[in-house]
Amino acid sequence: MTHSDGMERFLTDYFSDLQGRADDDPGLYWEFYGSAVCELSEEGGVYDILADPPGPEDEDEDDKREVFEFEFSDRPLLPCYNIQVSLSQGPRNWLLLSDVLRRLRMSGRGFRQAFPHMEVVTVAEAEFYRQASLSQLFSCPEELDGFHADSKDLLDLVEDSAELAALLGSTLECLDDRWDRPGDRLMDKIKAIHKVGSS
Repeated sequence: MTHSDGMERFLTDYFSDLQGRADDDPGLYWEFYGSAVCELSEEGGVYDILADPPGPEDEDEDDKREVFEFEFSDRPLLPCYNIQVSLSQGPRNWLLLSDVLRRLRMSGRGFRQAFPHMEVVTVAEAEFYRQASLSQLFSCPEELDGFHADSKDLLDLVEDSAELAALLGSTLECLDDRWDRPGDRLMDKIKAIHKVGSS
């Protein structure tokens, strides 16, 4: 899926970092030279290592939409689980509401009042464990150590979204420059969250 050696190395190291590396792995620390990923191209412009990914050549430009998203944060990202919570919809990405509330320093009631449009669902812990442990998209089995396969307890999940990522302090980057980024309208809500959480 790459069209240059630089892009292949970048993506390979990125996914290796997500999986976790051994302490003696020579790729544990990335090496950057000069301006890192912004190297001058032959034409004199800035070289974008993720530019122009390969894809079907016969698609119309209006129909073409890239799906590569990268989430950046100065803190560890919260675990995300690909779970199907409804028979009428396929699997979607969810965060544990308890993890989100801890990060935002909010109560469940305060979160629901501030963000009534964010979907929160309740699932049985046993069903959550079954789906998460079987998911091909889940790469950290040790994160399930605190859950029980036969538990009758209920878990609250909140759907992952660009708005929620922004609230948690992450920035999202997408290869499609037509992608709608979370706007400045979120900043007021983020400030309100911290006021509610501190009161």
